[in-house]
Amino acid sequence: MRLHGELDIARMLELTTLLRGTCQQTRTAWLIVDLRPVTFLDSTTIRELRTAQERCEQSGKGLRLVYDQPFISRLLALHGATAQFPRHASTNDAWAGRETPPKN
Repeated sequence: MRLHGELDIARMLELTTLLRGTCQQTRTAWLIVDLRPVTFLDSTTIRELRTAQERCEQSGKGLRLVYDQPFISRLLALHGATAQFPRHASTNDAWAGRETPPKN
């Protein structure tokens, strides 16, 4: 799944619907969420990603994030979510489980 633009409270219903549907329908072990085209996200997005990850885990799957923006790394750190959402530099890295240290 590739997200783009600004992800904030104004788009939360759209994001929630998309994440819930995708996690339930995916047949693979991982839901890969590519955030590289995202220009802004706020704490409501982090909260929704955590909820989506919990739902994926309940169905025996996982959720991995692909991102390279320093602002995402900082926001995840502020929310204590860097361990929960380690950085993957590409979708191939996410599929393989290769983590990349966050950019500061």
